[in-house]
Amino acid sequence: MADAKQALLRAGEELFARDGINGARINELTDRAGQRNQSALHYHFRSREGLLAAIVERHLSAVDGVRAQLLVVVGPQATLRQLVAVIVTPLAGELATSSGRDYLRIVPQILKSDVSPPALLEAMGLAEAHLARLEEPVRKERLRALIQVATTLLAARAVAIEEGEKLLLAEPAFVANVTEMCTAMLEAPWDRTT
Repeated sequence: MADAKQALLRAGEELFARDGINGARINELTDRAGQRNQSALHYHFRSREGLLAAIVERHLSAVDGVRAQLLVVVGPQATLRQLVAVIVTPLAGELATSSGRDYLRIVPQILKSDVSPPALLEAMGLAEAHLARLEEPVRKERLRALIQVATTLLAARAVAIEEGEKLLLAEPAFVANVTEMCTAMLEAPWDRTT
């Protein structure tokens, strides 16, 4: 039974990443998981949404655990760049496995969900304090853009790895570059008259 559940989780990761969370077909998912009966998905997860939630939780708890450890390391006086690294680096760690790469391709599809891991919220709050010079709507928009840009770049990297593309930067340089670009985006000047 546990094998069937794990096979469904992995098949869900693969198909949600490849076809999108709304485009993946249940019959293909159960076939890929080696399940003869389509009711296996409903037995283990109740629905497509239940499977998606299980996939997200599977990765999110690990990613946010690393993020919490990094927050302790950088401390409450962390620079904005350090906080962006705390947000980006644990997600980039998911590039190491096929399962993680599939998760990274799913994340941009679920950004509007109510998933709010504690360490991410803490890091975002500390980052927002660095942007106090900006009006609240601008701060919120930039922080939203940080998550969108970082997750989109990581998802694109995941696709490139899966497709065997030649990567322009080694992983540490890639993560550092994403961190620097996102930090610069947050720190960009703001002319209130435009």
